Amino acid sequence: MERPYNLSCHCGAITLQVDSDLEGLVQCNCSTCRRFGAIHWYVEADTVTLGEERRGMATYVWRGVNEGHHFCGTCGTSILRTGYPDGVVALNACCIEGVDIFALEPKRWDGRTKMMPGPLP
Repeated sequence: MERPYNLSCHCGAITLQVDSDLEGLVQCNCSTCRRFGAIHWYVEADTVTLGEERRGMATYVWRGVNEGHHFCGTCGTSILRTGYPDGVVALNACCIEGVDIFALEPKRWDGRTKMMPGPLP
């Protein structure tokens, strides 16, 4: 599969196009990531293009107002996480169209014990 990659939520209301290499994949076991079941794909924000207006996207904010998990307000698919330094975002690689997620080899990160604790939701 070649760049750019197309990502979408389950119902297709949220679409993204990403012009970046498919590398730097991470799976995290912190309290939110393990529930979302995402494989994080870290890319520069300026490589991501939103396919439609943001009207269907909802955001779950837990730790701070400048970060959040963005998901489809219709089907609930988690598609994007913001709040990282240096203009980086984390896309959910499970949302890439035409990619077999079992063929991906994400690194694992122990966010459950290494991430600074935050307030409980």
